[in-house]
Amino acid sequence: MITWVRTANINDGKGRTAFAWAVKVAAYVNENVSGADVQVMRNIGGPVWQVHWVANYESLAALAEVMKQIEGDAGYLEVLAEAQDQKLFIGTSIVDNIYEAIS
Repeated sequence: MITWVRTANINDGKGRTAFAWAVKVAAYVNENVSGADVQVMRNIGGPVWQVHWVANYESLAALAEVMKQIEGDAGYLEVLAEAQDQKLFIGTSIVDNIYEAIS
């Protein structure tokens, strides 16, 4: 099992809007990308203004297939542009982590 986590720090004063957008982009991906099941999470400990998108896949190949679909989706790119235009996130803070279950 592979778990993918994208984390982004929210710009000052953009919390509400950023969390709402995070849910919107996850819903878009889940509705339009085959094999995607992204959840949105926030910290209950640690940095308050941070958001995480989390998804599980059977293999790295399955993750790669979903990412390939997402990156080629014009609607997804439009939704991303909304976040960039509104300066919701600190661009240099966006990090992807990939984990492999060992049990």
